[in-house]
Amino acid sequence: MTSVTESKIFYYSMWWRIFYGSLRILLGVALFRLVGTSLIDIITTLMSHELVQDPSDKLYTLATFWLGQHPLSITYFLASYFIFWGVIDVVLSIELLRKRLWAFPASLVLIAGFVIYEINRFDHTHSLVLLWVILVDVLIFWFIGREYKKLKAGQCK
Repeated sequence: MTSVTESKIFYYSMWWRIFYGSLRILLGVALFRLVGTSLIDIITTLMSHELVQDPSDKLYTLATFWLGQHPLSITYFLASYFIFWGVIDVVLSIELLRKRLWAFPASLVLIAGFVIYEINRFDHTHSLVLLWVILVDVLIFWFIGREYKKLKAGQCK
């Protein structure tokens, strides 16, 4: 892979992280509005148009059965988590695009820590979606590392 291609992939992956981080921030803000609301109430609201047409909707029936067994509520932690990691992703990605040297090791440490956590979660869930997320994070880690080496080598000349 050429240096130009690697730089382009690095550039696009940073914009992906900015987009994805922004979505997390928006999700966190939306969740703050729902704090203390049970998940079944949220699902009922989201599926209300379907329930008018088919009150015995199979997906809704399954969701109410499963969530009836597990009384889950959206918490401040979940909303805060999404906002925190969204802000971290957006800020670090912007700083990486600006070629700020301090952002490279900070990003590498955070991504490495998150990948370790994701691997631990994968060990418990065996989720193929999570496996895909791990692979994408490892690739982004690799491209950040390569770009960091190029910047440091150029700085030493």
